Amino acid sequence: MSLYREARSGRRRLWLAAGAVVVLVAVAAGLLLARGGEPSPAEQRESLQEDVQPALAALELVPIHYDSTNPTTHAAAADQLAVARETVADAEDDLRALDAAATRTLLADLAALAALVRTTGRAADVERATRSASAELRRLVGLD
Repeated sequence: MSLYREARSGRRRLWLAAGAVVVLVAVAAGLLLARGGEPSPAEQRESLQEDVQPALAALELVPIHYDSTNPTTHAAAADQLAVARETVADAEDDLRALDAAATRTLLADLAALAALVRTTGRAADVERATRSASAELRRLVGLD
C-alpha cells in the first residue's frame, strides 16, 4: 500500500506542476496581448503615413485636372481636392497631435487651394498651392 501512495502523490505533484505551467503561460500571453494592443510611436507614424497617401495622390492630380481645357476634367480638380481634404480631415486629430501649428497651416493651404480651384486661368497659382500643401503634409507625417 505504501508504494501505491507514493505513486499517487507523484501524480498529484505532476498535475500541480502542469497546472502552474499553464497558469504562467496564460499570464505571459495576457501580458503580451496587453502590450501588443497599443502600437508604438513608430507604428503610429507609419500608419498615419499610409492613411494620408490618398490625399497626396489626389493633390498630385489637382493641377493636372485644373490645367485641362475639357470642362469635365477641369471640374475633376475640385473632386480630387475634396478627396485630399476629406483624407486630411479624417486624420486631423492625429496630425494635430504631431504638430498643431503645421496642421493649421495645412488646413489653410487646402482652403486657399479650394478657392483657387473654383477659378480658371490660374494654373501657376494652383500648382504652387498644391505643391505647398503636399510638402506641408509630407513634412508633417515624416515622409520628407
